[in-house]
Amino acid sequence: MSSHYSSRIAVSLLLASSALMAEGFSVTEYISVTKSVPNYSTIQEEIPSERCYDVQEKVSSGGSNNDVVGAVVGGALGGVLGHNVGGGTGKTVATVGGAVLGTLAGQNIGSKYNTPESSSYQTVRKCENISTMKTRQVLSGYTNYGILKGQEISVESDQPLKQIPVRITYSY
Repeated sequence: MSSHYSSRIAVSLLLASSALMAEGFSVTEYISVTKSVPNYSTIQEEIPSERCYDVQEKVSSGGSNNDVVGAVVGGALGGVLGHNVGGGTGKTVATVGGAVLGTLAGQNIGSKYNTPESSSYQTVRKCENISTMKTRQVLSGYTNYGILKGQEISVESDQPLKQIPVRITYSY
């Protein structure tokens, strides 16, 4: 026998004895992908915005204060007239009384000449912050399918695959 032929026999016997002693072994096989299906996730986003609108608001312009002016003028005139009536302590009482009566009379007369309060409207812009929810679908990966020994298997990945690596263990 040649030495080349005998070394082949020795290697074969060595491998066979190793396999018998190991009680099993594993190999990696590659299965062709039959289809890749995209997977989607639902995401909700809050979108802030501003909504503005115009409203009519009442603006009042105050009437004139003729009753106040009338009270002051009437009080002064009543005090002067009362001061000219009487003498001694009666003069003081007449002055105070004339001022009080003049104030009341002047206020009453002034209120008759007051112009009523006038109202007008102006357009005012009002704004408020609002949020709307938006739902959208985003690609989250792929499910890759293949057939191994008559059964369909699947593997998730972030991209479509051409082959699926499968580790097969043989035991005896």
